[in-house]
Amino acid sequence: MLDSRPCNVTTPQQLDSEIRDILFLDNVQRGDEISGTLHVYYTDDNVKSATLVPVLESRGVYFAWHKVSEL
Repeated sequence: MLDSRPCNVTTPQQLDSEIRDILFLDNVQRGDEISGTLHVYYTDDNVKSATLVPVLESRGVYFAWHKVSEL
């Protein structure tokens, strides 16, 4: 489940890296770990342009975006 995994990023590349980690863990475990909501804490709106966001969204993951002043 993603609900307990905070994601603190400052660039789209960092978010893509986090998503790759989530996908990798899903592949090596049971294959059903991706569900729920990924809470993304970010400082710049460009983070939302990460190329792998649609991959998780297509698997039913909801992104909760939390803009903060600094990480």
